[in-house]
Amino acid sequence: MNKKCKAHVQMEERYARLEIDYDNLEEKKAICSYVNDLIPIHKVSPQITVEPKTIDTGEYVIEFHDDYDKKAGYFFEDLLKKLNIEKCD
Repeated sequence: MNKKCKAHVQMEERYARLEIDYDNLEEKKAICSYVNDLIPIHKVSPQITVEPKTIDTGEYVIEFHDDYDKKAGYFFEDLLKKLNIEKCD
């Protein structure tokens, strides 16, 4: 993905949340595809929510609850690399 999506990360003890804003359906599909590819690689089962703002735009939210093994950080790093996102808010 070439566009610079905006990403927001929130991490606390055993909880992690990554919000990725998408500006069109192509970006949304790419995010979904990368997430689906990474889930079996990292052996995780995050809670995923898509929050549309308009027909084409919205927010893709990935949450980890009770992340005892701290897998969320590695999952987020790999996902952000695939999306070419270098900096999060």
